[in-house]
Amino acid sequence: IDKGQAWGAIDFGSNSVRFLAARQESGKQTPLWHHLDTTRLGREVTRSGTLHPDAVERTMAALGHGVESMQKYGISVQQVAAFATSAVREALNGQDFCRRVYERFRLEVALLSGETEGHLSYQGAVEGLPEGLAAGRIPVVVDIGGGSAEVVFHHKDRWWRQSFPLGAVRLTESPLGRVDIASVWAPAVEKVSSLQRMGRPILIGVGGTITTVAAIALQLRDYAPDKVHGYEIPLEKVKSIARELRAMDLEERKQVAGLQPERADIIPAGLSVLEAFMEDGGFEEIVVSETDLLHAALKQIALGEWPPRGE
Repeated sequence: IDKGQAWGAIDFGSNSVRFLAARQESGKQTPLWHHLDTTRLGREVTRSGTLHPDAVERTMAALGHGVESMQKYGISVQQVAAFATSAVREALNGQDFCRRVYERFRLEVALLSGETEGHLSYQGAVEGLPEGLAAGRIPVVVDIGGGSAEVVFHHKDRWWRQSFPLGAVRLTESPLGRVDIASVWAPAVEKVSSLQRMGRPILIGVGGTITTVAAIALQLRDYAPDKVHGYEIPLEKVKSIARELRAMDLEERKQVAGLQPERADIIPAGLSVLEAFMEDGGFEEIVVSETDLLHAALKQIALGEWPPRGE
């Protein structure tokens, strides 16, 4: 890897499009630029089966700025690992979206399966963990996104990973009660319960819902990734924040320190998903990771291993 070379990664998620520019030197990643635009690409996908034209336009506009910003760091579109997750994966016009991005920006978008998405989240989260945090424990990574949620762990040379239709945007549009959420989570809960019997697994959370809970717990008026990363949140704290937010109306939620106003409508649903998984899976706390699939994808393109096999 050329020491001075910067690389990029772009995540077209159901709630936001995220950008990362960084230098990758052997095992170490030095971020240069990190940005998020809430474009709600997954809006109404479950209902209509297609990406909403307005959401596509918002995403294309955000992408224009993002590609331009990357170029300032000497990153061309060939040096960017771009990928799309649940919203684009499920939409009937998802391939059209990828084609449009390619035609306009010459940027190749990898459509990730839920399993690959989970795998990358795991790599990003586990590699970015503060030293010694997971020593002797089995990391279980949960990624709660806008359209889906993934659970991944690796134990005794075997991977277990699955994607669930439990995203924060999806559940805001089509709400599920506690019992229904639990039944969707059941296969993952069953797996982690057997891990709980073997030792102390450590739960690591990635994705906007989880980083937001940390920011609220820390009362961050201005988001600070270094404070959020590695922060441990007890289940009781997750539950009390969830209770407080559910008791508020949308305008009140928009005033909460640590909660981005554009996430205020979907945070209760995201918290319901997290709460159910922690309670049923027997986790007393969750460690928040700021590094996730975006960081794993950037590392892969820097190493010449992008796109992931089979995608």
